[in-house]
Amino acid sequence: MKVLLIPAVILCCSQTWAQNVHKTEVTGQGLVANFYTAQPAEPRPVIVVIGGSSGGIKWQDQQAETFAKNGFAALALAYFGMEGLPSDLERIPLEYFQRAITWLAGQPGVDTDRIGLCGVSKGGELVLLLAAYDSRVHAVAALVPGAYVFQSVATGWPVTSSWQYRGRELPFVPYLITQNFDRNNLSIMYRESIGQERYLAAAAIPVEKINGSILLISGGADKIWPSKEMSDRVVKRLERKGFTHEVEHISYPNAGHSLSSVGADPSRRNGGTSEANLQAQKDTQRQLLTFFKARLGP
Repeated sequence: MKVLLIPAVILCCSQTWAQNVHKTEVTGQGLVANFYTAQPAEPRPVIVVIGGSSGGIKWQDQQAETFAKNGFAALALAYFGMEGLPSDLERIPLEYFQRAITWLAGQPGVDTDRIGLCGVSKGGELVLLLAAYDSRVHAVAALVPGAYVFQSVATGWPVTSSWQYRGRELPFVPYLITQNFDRNNLSIMYRESIGQERYLAAAAIPVEKINGSILLISGGADKIWPSKEMSDRVVKRLERKGFTHEVEHISYPNAGHSLSSVGADPSRRNGGTSEANLQAQKDTQRQLLTFFKARLGP
């Protein structure tokens, strides 16, 4: 396994490959998604884009369109918080995401030997988990991700898993609420929660089963959860397990949780300084394109 730990790297701007992008609403497949393709419609690598605990599809659409403008096919996939989907992020079946990958196999202009996943926050937790369960995935980019399956973030924080597979909840780390709890800095709760050693072995994402390269991007000043620490734990697990694919962990020491969109979180509610966040947000986009072009090809 080749590991690249990069504290903060600013790359040169990447070249745009394609400008003509076609958006297709996916209907009648049990999915809520939008499919983005660039013209001409030749076989291209495809990236499935999965958002975090805000639900909906807004960020996925933005990111999928960016990928499509740069020569990829991309599927913006919602999984809760929209009509026809669960209302909350609770016990979401992994089969839903596998069905989306299967649907892509039947689309013109998709090279199914070159499938990638891109997820942010809870979606970062999910893409690592999904890739471990589905060998069709060959490249995974997880932005400010978790290293474990956590308790659901549904309304009221029910003591249930975020995910399920084959009708059974996946083991999870429950939230530990102590006197240190701070709604303005949930990373304290998450850090204390992963101190519950008895849950970690069962809840750890088996990232060593992923059939391809991994990119982890974290913020050292993340106030939602300790994404740098958890990304470090992912890397250490891969080292212990003898992972044979390349792994990159890019960490921005003074940036927070909101790295997925340029200009996000101007109030710095989710951590980081304004300058560090903006630089990291811009660089994250360049890093994503560089990673997927290198791992999946043009």
